[in-house]
Amino acid sequence: MKVRGSGYPRAGHAALAFVLLTLTAQVILPVLVQQRVTELREAIATAEPARTLLARLQFVLVREVGALEDLLVSGGTEGGDVYDTARASEIAIVEELTPLISRLGPEVAEPYADARTLAARWHARVDELRTVQRGPGSEGARPRVTEPGLFEDVLRATAAVDSAVLRSTARGRARIVATERLGLRLTVTLGVLALLAAGAVAFLDERVHRFAAESARRREQAEAALAEAARADEARARLLRGVTHDVKNPLGAAKGYAELLAEGIRGPLSPEQVPLVEGIQRTIDSALAILTDLLDVARADGGLSVQRVSTDLVSVVRVAVEDHRAAAEAAGHALEFETTVERLPVHTDPARVRQVLDNLLSNAIKYTPAPGRVTVVTDVVSDGDAPHPGAWVVVRVTDTGPGIPPERRRAIFDEFIRLENGSGVGGHGLGLAIARRVARLLGGNLTVSDAPGPGATFVLWIPRRTDRAPREQHPPTSGPEAR
Repeated sequence: MKVRGSGYPRAGHAALAFVLLTLTAQVILPVLVQQRVTELREAIATAEPARTLLARLQFVLVREVGALEDLLVSGGTEGGDVYDTARASEIAIVEELTPLISRLGPEVAEPYADARTLAARWHARVDELRTVQRGPGSEGARPRVTEPGLFEDVLRATAAVDSAVLRSTARGRARIVATERLGLRLTVTLGVLALLAAGAVAFLDERVHRFAAESARRREQAEAALAEAARADEARARLLRGVTHDVKNPLGAAKGYAELLAEGIRGPLSPEQVPLVEGIQRTIDSALAILTDLLDVARADGGLSVQRVSTDLVSVVRVAVEDHRAAAEAAGHALEFETTVERLPVHTDPARVRQVLDNLLSNAIKYTPAPGRVTVVTDVVSDGDAPHPGAWVVVRVTDTGPGIPPERRRAIFDEFIRLENGSGVGGHGLGLAIARRVARLLGGNLTVSDAPGPGATFVLWIPRRTDRAPREQHPPTSGPEAR
């Protein structure tokens, strides 16, 4: 039984997967945030020693200028020694500062490169003028070699580097705050989503359990109803068998008495009594026929015996047609048999097939106005309305009678249903019901559809299997071929 809302398990799995995903994200997200904050803090930690080295660099540059002024004013060697010492300190500071600057990013590295370019130009100019001073004829010369404009550019460039470090540090701190806030918001959001998904999982789980319980309850009810229907059918079949047996015996005795009267055993009948006795005989025969049909219905409901053997269906149908040819000709009908193959081997019960065919042929002959035509066709069905291509053979019995209205095609297979077609032909409405039961016992079906012209076509479906344990197959039960 299909449970309404069976999509809930899939939705529950999706919600559970989302819970796991959010929990995983809650574990990974703090790690990523911490990693990013650590990187920013390392950059800030690099900025402090960088600024200290920049301050030392500025101090050393000022010492270099002072030493040069003293050297050029006094002309002694002491100023030169101080300059050389300061220059060596500058080189050491630059070697230590350069890798720190590279870690602070391009916003600091670019002004630092500009400052080092200006410093290199200034030092080149200083070295050039010191060489001139040491040359011949330089005694008494006091050139001013510091070039204040170029040196001031160096100092300004160095200060710009320090400012860039300060800006980088401020931005790093702001990024740390923003990253921590974002991580907190995402963690809270994921937590809320996980709680919502967990609630959805709990809700869906409760719904699934409720629907499962409802499905189990309905399944139990259906099984109980089926069991009750089976018991009712069995009781009905037993009742029919008992009634037909108990009523058939006294009717048989009554028929015997009527035959004795008709034969004049107790004296001859008067002309007025003869039709009365004949009417009694016809009424008893009709009642016995009804009881025979009821007994067949009871047997079909209780399970007719089926003996499947390898059978040539064409031969079975041909014999059935020939057995009904005399009745057809007496009724003024043409009876034809057509087949697409000479032999059609199937594994079925030929006696039960013949039982169905006898009913179809006798009905076609009885209910078709003279002169009429009854056509019997055997064929292999591999497409179209066949439930499984190549799995079925069919026997079609087509007449030129009044036909069966589409809205009555289901009802004619019910018990005690007869169509009022004005033919005046008697019957009890049990033949087709029995025929369909037998067809289904054979693993097939009996259906009805429109004939190519006037009339109707009854189709007997038989599984085309040659093994001795055929699997159950299901012929069509709806559509134009299954009314």
